[in-house]
Amino acid sequence: MPQAPDGHRSIGARLVGLAICLMLMFGAAGAARASEEALLLDIHVNGRAIDKLGEFTLRDGALLASATELRALGFHVPDSVRVGSDGLIALSDLPGVSWRIDQPNQALYATASDVSLEPHVLKPDGTAPDVPVDSASGVTVNYDVNATVAGGNAAGSGLLDVRLFSPRGLATSTFMVAARSGSTSGRASVVRLDSAYTIYDTNALRRYRAGDFISGGLSWSRAVRMGGLQVATDFSIRPDLVTFPLPTITGSASAPSTLDVLAGGVRVLSRAIDPGPFQIPQLPVVTGAGDITVTLTNALGRQVVASLPFYASSSLLAPHLQSFSAQIGAVRRNWSLLSNDYGPVAAIASYRRGLTDRLTLEATGEATAGVVMLGGGLVTMVGNIAVLHGAFAMSSGSGQHGALATAGIQRVDRRFSFAASASVASCMFRDVAAMSGDPVPRLELRISGGLVLGRYGTASVAYAAIDRDAQDLAIQPYAAAAASSFNGVTYAQAVERAHILTGTYALPLGRLSFTVTGYRDFASANAKGFIVGLSMPLGARSSGGVSVGRSSGKGYAQAQVQRSAISTGEWGYQFYALEGESAHRFAQAQYRSPVGLITAGVDQFRGQTSARAELQGSVSAMDGRLIAAGPIDDSFAIVDTNGTGHVHVLYENRVIGVTNGAGRLLVPDLRSFDINHLAIEPTDVPADATIGYVTRDVRPQDRSGVVVRFPIKASHAALLKLVDDAGVPLALGSTAVLESSGAAAPVGYDGATYIQDLAARNRLTVNKPDGRRCSVVFDYRPVPGDIPTIGPLMCLEAAQ
Repeated sequence: MPQAPDGHRSIGARLVGLAICLMLMFGAAGAARASEEALLLDIHVNGRAIDKLGEFTLRDGALLASATELRALGFHVPDSVRVGSDGLIALSDLPGVSWRIDQPNQALYATASDVSLEPHVLKPDGTAPDVPVDSASGVTVNYDVNATVAGGNAAGSGLLDVRLFSPRGLATSTFMVAARSGSTSGRASVVRLDSAYTIYDTNALRRYRAGDFISGGLSWSRAVRMGGLQVATDFSIRPDLVTFPLPTITGSASAPSTLDVLAGGVRVLSRAIDPGPFQIPQLPVVTGAGDITVTLTNALGRQVVASLPFYASSSLLAPHLQSFSAQIGAVRRNWSLLSNDYGPVAAIASYRRGLTDRLTLEATGEATAGVVMLGGGLVTMVGNIAVLHGAFAMSSGSGQHGALATAGIQRVDRRFSFAASASVASCMFRDVAAMSGDPVPRLELRISGGLVLGRYGTASVAYAAIDRDAQDLAIQPYAAAAASSFNGVTYAQAVERAHILTGTYALPLGRLSFTVTGYRDFASANAKGFIVGLSMPLGARSSGGVSVGRSSGKGYAQAQVQRSAISTGEWGYQFYALEGESAHRFAQAQYRSPVGLITAGVDQFRGQTSARAELQGSVSAMDGRLIAAGPIDDSFAIVDTNGTGHVHVLYENRVIGVTNGAGRLLVPDLRSFDINHLAIEPTDVPADATIGYVTRDVRPQDRSGVVVRFPIKASHAALLKLVDDAGVPLALGSTAVLESSGAAAPVGYDGATYIQDLAARNRLTVNKPDGRRCSVVFDYRPVPGDIPTIGPLMCLEAAQ
């Protein structure tokens, strides 16, 4: 047989070799797969079952899992740990961790140090539920009108606050109205104060405003009134959000224990914890210096107590938290004097960001015709002692350059508090406020201190110095233009210089409170004085006080007694007398009616007597109704009980009023963006009515209204007594079904069953425990305020 050429023999040999290699490779892969096993293990850490199952892969004697799985089981996975191409991590690569597997019981026993475990995070109680921000659509007009008659002349004035609200935002406008008899104009004067439209972004904690507003800024910059556009961070949208850094507690328990945490002597957390590391982030504390006491108590009663000092300040921002304000528009001038006096266009922006628990950075910028100002600053905490702040700003414009530097320190303690700040500006420093006629203070110094003396009272002292002079208006062209716009009457700010030292001492004497205060202005020769007073409560809503004093070389004495009218239907009063160079006496009475606060009184000043009357209230149009009520300063709610009157309404567990005959009540002064708890008294609901719930949580938009419905409706119910054809009550456990609605109700003892939503003519089918079925037809007539009992009704079985 002829042989193949050598080349053909080489190719054949190669094919055979390749087949053998492939067989070996697949065999090795199969062997590798055979040595890899997926396990679902019960986890025990440091000898304690954690009641969790872990998903692992056992490969060649190594136990592996994903980083997500390991963290879920409580293991700390460092960023430096080696991760396989399949995303798995060997348990043996975790530092400080050793392990063994109990194969018969499918359990993993791991031993780990505290640094190898994720701490158990404990959160203080009282976390607010997630309630969305709500707003109805409507209009509210707040009014405060008063009239005065003196010497045959009459005068009247009023303040109107108009709000249009909806889920899309809030439109507001306020007006001042004044009128006087015998005036040359013969008509009332009206001055518009502010008008704006505001939109709130509750997710981004941001506020957008078009119209009139006060510019945002920093503690060392100056705000101005503007008309234009503004966008700013608004933390008030989340009242539960703490924006400043709070102390974090970390520790470890070697055995099951009870953890108690006290801040300033007040318990803020008490919790049973398992062995291992724990962490309490953002521990709620009051601002200032204090101590946190942590107590661990094990099952045998042994305790470990640790005391940690802390200092918290709202001047700082929490790490990674930021806030900003940006606005552009025309500067508002002569506010409350003219309705539409707008000056130059300006742009102002400010920004704050918390870098760490102890450092917050600040920046601001302002620009208008003739000046640009830029500045930056920082706020930092020094140990647990005090907070320091400092800033520097520069301005440039019209060939002039200036600078401002400010620095300060603050410490707040339960016994001693101290604060000091100083601001120095060069004579050429300008900002937007200065270009609008409000010169920059060249020196501003504030120092204050307070001391708590326990049963010996409290003492405080403060010193404030300010030096400000009106600069040449040639470098403030718009201030000069503002002066000329007043028909020749100049309202420019006068030269200001004051160096005032004040001191106060207060001492409680049983129910009495004794106070003495003195002051001295070193910038004025005769500006000094003192006042000594005693005050005391005269009941739940009443108080009185007397005082004597001396000011600018002249003595005086005064006394007053007052009672507040807080709730609807209450009376209040106030009597006041001042005797001295300028005698002043007045008496007034108040009544808080369902539609407003009414005040009337008589006033005598320097020998002239006048009579005065005032009415404060509101009118709201919402949900198709017009409702008059007292003044509404914030948000409000209309409680609707679906036509059921005389139902008591509770606000934060306090009775706030009773629904009227239409089943409505306006609840004023709800906290905007905060969770408000409303409820009705269930015993006021008629017996023949049903209601799905008696409490509601609402979170209204700023200065807006919400409708809170409690769907009370007539139950059309009756208690039926069912018997069989022998007159024996139907068996316990039977089920009655109303044919018209399909609603089922159990049959109780003595054949009694409670059925709702009955009509004039009804058919009921009853399913008995033994499987048999019967039916009954009956008539129903409702009894107002009562649930009638009908029966006995014979339930007849269908013929077989």
